[in-house]
Amino acid sequence: MRMDVFRWLPGACGSLGPALIPPAHIAVLWYFWQNYSRFVDKRFCSCSCWDTVFKGTYESGIASYKHMYFNATQNTMKMWLLIVVGVIALYECTKHLVQLLLQCKVRYTMIVLFLLSIFSHYYAWWAYLNYYNDEYYHQWNHQLFFTITELISTSVVLHLANVENQVTARKTLSIVGIALLHILASGVDQFISNVFRGEGYPHQVVRDLGFMIPDVMHLLLPLWLLRQTRLESFSTRPFYRDRNLRRDVVLMFFFVTVLFTICSFL
Repeated sequence: MRMDVFRWLPGACGSLGPALIPPAHIAVLWYFWQNYSRFVDKRFCSCSCWDTVFKGTYESGIASYKHMYFNATQNTMKMWLLIVVGVIALYECTKHLVQLLLQCKVRYTMIVLFLLSIFSHYYAWWAYLNYYNDEYYHQWNHQLFFTITELISTSVVLHLANVENQVTARKTLSIVGIALLHILASGVDQFISNVFRGEGYPHQVVRDLGFMIPDVMHLLLPLWLLRQTRLESFSTRPFYRDRNLRRDVVLMFFFVTVLFTICSFL
């Protein structure tokens, strides 16, 4: 009965992310970079690098002011597909978690981790849009490495968000290992210089903290969850010993070392 009353809620919550996150992002950019913006006179502003396919016969040649220009190119298609995939993914993930909440089947630690991961995923999504738009791919492989590992981590988080899915050492250590990898890579890359040494601009400090804090939480919360699960298991099976735990920990550090080495060459 409860689900019937609130069956509209998961879809509504799923729609909030795509609707609110981009405007919030632009508002944050305006806050940090408003001093670098310039006045645009809409009466005389024009664009001479527009192929006019979008407007067809209604306009050709140099175009007058518009809020948005886009050309009919392969990169425009890739950008549109990326937008669609990002919006649908955020919608479905949010909808899934809200459904688990309404069914009282959710692990709240995983809800926290998912919410914390939104910034890194959105940052990567925005970065790819800019890569395609600017045709600048120097950081593509480096960003792709982080994106793939973040997607793996978030997939496990969404899986463990359902209390009916068993918490195991391998699942939690996969989240922990990726978080440890990101902490090491970010620290060597920019975090120490921008945050601790004070060499970064304010928006860079905020960005790096937005990466580091979620990574630290992805390191700590899964370990806490694993510990709680093992304590509960010990109370029901006092003589049980997980002999695979040490092996899984060693494997985690091995993969972190290998992936960190790969990341350093990208």
